[in-house]
Parts: sequence; structure tokens; C-alpha cells
Amino acid sequence: MILLGLLAAPSIHVGSLTLHECPGDPGYYCGSIVRPLDPSGAVPGTTPVGFTFVHHSKPGLPIGTIVAAEGGPGYPSGGSRDSYRKLFAPLLNSYDLLMMDQRGTGRSGVIDCEPLQSDAVVMLPDVTKCGQRLGKRAAFYGSAFAADDLRAVLDELGVQQIALYGDSYGTFFSQVFAALHPTRVRLLVLDGAYPARGESPWYPAIGRTMREAFDRVCRRDAACAALPGTTNQRIAALVAKARQNGAPFTATQLAMVMYSAGLGSIAYRELDAAARAYVQNDDPVPAQRLVREAYDFEARDTSGLAGHSQGLFVATSCQDNSQAYDMRLAPAAREKEYHAALARENALEPGLYAPFTLEEFMNAPLDFSYVPLCQTWPIAPARYPASMPIPPGTPMPDVPALVLTGDLDTITTPTEGNTVASFFPRATRVIVPNTTHVTAMGDIDDCASVIVRAFVAGEKPDAHCVSGVPPLHVLPQFARTSAQLKPALASEGNTATPEQMKEATSAAYAAADALVRADAFGETSGKGLRGGKFSAGTRAHIMRVTLDGVRWASDIPVSGTVAFDTRHFTAHAVLRLPAGATLDATWKTHGPSTATLAGTFGAQTLRATMPAP
Repeated sequence: MILLGLLAAPSIHVGSLTLHECPGDPGYYCGSIVRPLDPSGAVPGTTPVGFTFVHHSKPGLPIGTIVAAEGGPGYPSGGSRDSYRKLFAPLLNSYDLLMMDQRGTGRSGVIDCEPLQSDAVVMLPDVTKCGQRLGKRAAFYGSAFAADDLRAVLDELGVQQIALYGDSYGTFFSQVFAALHPTRVRLLVLDGAYPARGESPWYPAIGRTMREAFDRVCRRDAACAALPGTTNQRIAALVAKARQNGAPFTATQLAMVMYSAGLGSIAYRELDAAARAYVQNDDPVPAQRLVREAYDFEARDTSGLAGHSQGLFVATSCQDNSQAYDMRLAPAAREKEYHAALARENALEPGLYAPFTLEEFMNAPLDFSYVPLCQTWPIAPARYPASMPIPPGTPMPDVPALVLTGDLDTITTPTEGNTVASFFPRATRVIVPNTTHVTAMGDIDDCASVIVRAFVAGEKPDAHCVSGVPPLHVLPQFARTSAQLKPALASEGNTATPEQMKEATSAAYAAADALVRADAFGETSGKGLRGGKFSAGTRAHIMRVTLDGVRWASDIPVSGTVAFDTRHFTAHAVLRLPAGATLDATWKTHGPSTATLAGTFGAQTLRATMPAP
């Protein structure tokens, strides 16, 4: 039985707890319980377990409770409260929503390990220092302990069964909770799933998925599909050239670009063209920028300690994940075993991460390469062995389970999602085309999110919408100068010369290039590919990007504005080019689209179209 106060009250009673409205967050209620760090009591200490609660809006008792579990590990679930509330909004008249910060994150005794937390990339010396700082406490941040915490929270709230939604690492946690507390789960939604047991420490699906995904994106884009060869062949040539002396980036850095493509679409959009620019035209600038962005925006977390704990990421990973070495060994012996395992894997499967060698892939930041991460981590006590969050032989509950994966997800791959689906007798498997990591959060196609809500509500989900998710746009080429571009296609009334239409094409690419980065990375300011700068801000649903001498091609500085309607995915650019030329360009940013161009070049009138930039 759940006893509830008024929704508008600054506090409500739920089960045995009084929850107070979260400071500065109307409609959210915050609560906390205290849990022993070590359930056995052998290691003293406690940890708070904080959670965020959204009360159903319809009078009376709720139909049920949805629990949302965030990824990482290291991200507090309460930190994504607005996204979860938006995802489940149509159900929240009758359902409560609960988001628990996993121990070691957010309001649950966040782990603060410096310099691990602040360094740009995760490095082994920082991991070692964090493990030494945590000492005997290091073993108690695994998913099994967090699952017990959630069970305790549910007990205090008087909640018997839940609909459990997990995304990314949240799917791993959700599997552990379901296995350890099967009677508390009514159904599961696992979005961006990977297995909580039986996974190879080398994550063999990653390399194959990277290769398949880049070729898949190209095949679905008409201009890219018409190129000779495949995207993977062009990337392999780029990697080979990167291995030469004097190259401005390394093969390992390119591995980061290719692997992290599953976190966003920019690498899918641009890596093929960047490879051709460097291999064919000795132009490294586009690939250099992709490398810089992969490290600045994917490898480096800038959300701060409240937004993500790197210490918790390592602690959970080293307690839970399968390893290529025995975690019961002392660190020195473990390091030797790692190098021996690497040599064996190299002999057995040297092309596991092709076009990269195993060594090149393992040199990526440790939160991406994974295998070397835990060499120096403290030894877990025998009563809580590492790499075993679910005891052997423990079945998954026979409950409905929806398992979703984007077919371009390199982080939690479709192959891994298939494995997870095989754990559940009543699994529904959905692979969403043209989609990267996590399908329902931030869904702009009204597809995966609709499927998830229907499933949670107990309806049979209709997955036909996945066939309508449009393919990603692939940038046709990079060009040092506008003369290297194909001109836009002249429309009725055009009097501009082919050279002027090339300049207009370059300007449209400059505007789109700045917009893509402002939108994908949340940049409020940035630099053009070959010079100039831009700034950006959003008001209501309109993002406005201001260009100041932005050079996509080196000979065409572009100034002006781009107004982007985030609801309808339309962009309208009003631009100024050299010699007083002007250009208006309009295009759709989502799905195949044709841009319309109109402008003046002195006495000449430009009227043209081009594929959306």
C-alpha cells in the first residue's frame, strides 16, 4: 500500500518515507535511505542512497511504478530525470516514476577520485591511485550491491513490483536486479543492451560492428554508395597512412573516432570524406578535427562530479566485468597475465578490431579499450568475487522483456543485444535502423519511444515504425578550395556562373558544418574547419548559429546566421560571402533532403538546389 499526499505539497508520504520536493525542481521529490557499505559488516561504513520520485498525476493509487536506471556506469539516474520524465510522460498520470542514484554517484555517496575525475582521458596510473584511495571499500560498488539498494528503497516505498527501464549500463544493472530479485520485476525494457554474464573480456562484437555500421551507412546514402570500393577500404587506407612517420594523428586516435561513432552521428557523416581528403589529396584537416572531437566530446566527460563519477565507473567495471586476467591475483602478477593474454589473443585473432591492431585499439583511453582497465585494482574479498555479479546458475525471471538496439550502435552492439534477448523466455527483440546508442531516449522519430511506452503499459508493441527511420546523411566530400567542389544544380532563373555556384555550395557547407557541431556537442562557440568562428544559442525551440568568417573551404569566408527549428528539423541560413555576395539556403537536417539556394553575386542571380549539406 502506498500512502500519498497532495501532488502540489512540498512533501509527500510514500510507504514509510516522507519525500520532500527537490530544491529548485518542482514536480520532483527527493528521498534517501542509509545502507551498509558491506552487507556482511566486515568492512565498516555506510552509504546514503538517494533517489528522485515523480508522483502520478491521476487521483488514487498508481497502476504501477516505473524505475529508470542510467548508464555509465557513473551517471546518477536522477541526473537524467527530465529525459526519463519526457520519455514516460504519457504514462505518468497513472504510474509513478523512480530514479535511484547508484551508490557512488550523485546523491549516493559520490566517489571523487582525483586526478582520475579531472584528467582528459582515463589512464592506468590514475586508476591505480583511485583503487589505493578506496582500499577495502573498492569492492562494494558493483551492480549486485546497487541492486540490493534498489530492493531496499522499494521496500521503504511500499512498492512490490516494478517496470524496469535501463539504458546502456543501466541494462546491465537491470539484468543483475532481475536475476537477484526476480519477484520484484513485472517487466524489463533494456535499451542499448549488453550481457551481464558470459561476455568475452575482449568484446569481439565491437570490431565487426564498427566495420558493418560504416559500410551500412554508406550503402544507404546514394552519393556514397556510388563511390568505388567501400567505406571500410577507404578507412583502412587512412589508417595505413596514419602509421607513416610524420602523420598528424595515430591509428589509435582514428580507432577512437570509429568506435565512438556509436555515441553520435558525426563520424558516420564525415569519416569517409575525411579519409578520402587525406589519402587522395593529402588534406589532414578534416580527420584531425574528428580526432580532436572524439577526445574532447566523447572520451572526456565535462559534466563534473555531480554528473558523472569516473571513480564509480572504474569501481563497478572492475567488480563486475569479465576480465582477461585473474582478479584474485596481485596487481603485479595481473599485469603480466594481461600482456600474456594480449599476446595469445593477437595470435588467435589479430584482426579482431581491424583495420586496427589489438595494440592500437588497447592504447585508446581505458574507458573505451576496457581490457587493460583493472590490472592494478584492489583484490575483491573472497565472499564477493569479482566478475560475478550474477551467481552461476541463477536464471533470469520469466517476465516480458523488450530488448532494443540501434543498428549503428558500436558501444552496445546488436550482437550483444541478441545475447541478452536469449536470456529471457519472453523477450521481444527490436533493432532500430539508422540509430546509434540508446534508441528511446531523445527519440526524434517517435518510434522507439512509442514502442517502449506501449510495452510498459502492457500492450503488444507495434515495431513497424522502424522501417520509417531515415538513413543518416553522409558528407559527399571535403574540399580545400571551392574550385574542387561540384557546383549546385541550376534552377529556373539562375544566371550565376558555375564558379559562383561552387562558392555558394561551399557557403552552404560552412553553415551546415557549424550547425552540426553546435547541435551535436552543445557548443556555444567554436571554430570553422579552416578558420573563422561561430557562436550558438537556443531560445524556445530555435537554435541560432552566428558565423563570423567561417571557412569550410579556405577561399570562402562566410558570415551570417543559421536558424534551426529543433521541432521540425529545418534550417534556414542567411549568409554573406566575399565581394558582397549573399546567399539564402534552406534544408531539412533529418533524412534525405534537397537544399534550395537563392542569392546574388553582383549582377548575377543564383537559383539552385543541392543535396542537403
